[in-house]
Amino acid sequence: MRRLFSLALLAAAVFGMEAEAAVRVYRPDDPSQVVLQLGSSAGESQLAQLRKASVAAPNDADATIRYVDALIAAGARSGNERYYGYAEQALQGASDSGAPALALRRAQLLQHKHDFAAAERVLGEILQINGRDREARLMRAQVRLHLHEPQQALADCTALMPLVELLTSTTCIAQARAAQGDLQRAQALLLRMLDSQRGDAATRSWAAGVAGEFAVRLGDARAAERWYREAFELDPQSHYARIIYADWLLSAGRFDEAQRVANRGGSLADRARSVLAGRDAETLDAQRLQLAWQEADARGERAHLRDRARFELLLLRDPAKAKASALASFRERNEADDALLLAATAAATHDEESLNVVREWRVHTRYQDVRLDTLLGALQ
Repeated sequence: MRRLFSLALLAAAVFGMEAEAAVRVYRPDDPSQVVLQLGSSAGESQLAQLRKASVAAPNDADATIRYVDALIAAGARSGNERYYGYAEQALQGASDSGAPALALRRAQLLQHKHDFAAAERVLGEILQINGRDREARLMRAQVRLHLHEPQQALADCTALMPLVELLTSTTCIAQARAAQGDLQRAQALLLRMLDSQRGDAATRSWAAGVAGEFAVRLGDARAAERWYREAFELDPQSHYARIIYADWLLSAGRFDEAQRVANRGGSLADRARSVLAGRDAETLDAQRLQLAWQEADARGERAHLRDRARFELLLLRDPAKAKASALASFRERNEADDALLLAATAAATHDEESLNVVREWRVHTRYQDVRLDTLLGALQ
């Protein structure tokens, strides 16, 4: 069957689980950590004070950590990559010797850049010193999932069991089992745990987001909506929860709701979803978004390629241009969302070669998703 997919079907396919956000973000144990109000003089003043304290005491690991954590928080909420660059600079002169918390931040920044192999090495060094470091163990499990190492990820998830609450370890285990090609049993395990374990709001939000991902991959729209909504309502400040819920609403054609959710955040990813929900490539916001992507290109940043491909496909209605962006993202990151996007653009352009690339990726990763099944059958 050789035909151009409808925009509705393409929209349902191209909004995946946002794998880059699905890596569970490291949360410091100290609940008193300052949350900055970005764009305010107070927020920048607080950063300046933390920087001054860090520079004044270069051997004070705690001062460096406070500054780095504030920069990472600023970057996460604003979507401005310069904060992550400042965090890297702050860590350049710091020694990890005797300070595994510094090494953990180094791994977190590598994870943010999607340099998963380097992050895995740093986390391995931390765990050689202290195998009971729960933050390093959980982060390495997530990193290994992105490296398509499900057996190794499962080993880390299992090792977490005596170190963390049951909901955290079980969610991790369910992710690893799904990555091994056992999605239905992974979903059943996670749902049983969500029924019996409440957990704190942030942990349950993460687990609910994973449950939403499993549901959409299995084609259960009602369950997907329920879990994505719960993830967002439990932790509306979470970039991960907000993005996956906005993506789900977009895929369902609920544009006003998607825009309201996306407007709760200020990152470049939030702005992209707000523009997509507006469905007009000629607005000032849409033009500003494209300019921001051009500026990111000039800085050598690549995280926006997925969103640009969606914009080109759904708003510009230029599947050939979208396929180029999707292919670049797939080569850069090689993740599930990239495979979905490449398959969607390949189906729209009748590109059997690109579809075969995705088919080979699916065999290698054992990835299960009814949307991908539909797209890969598009030209058969």
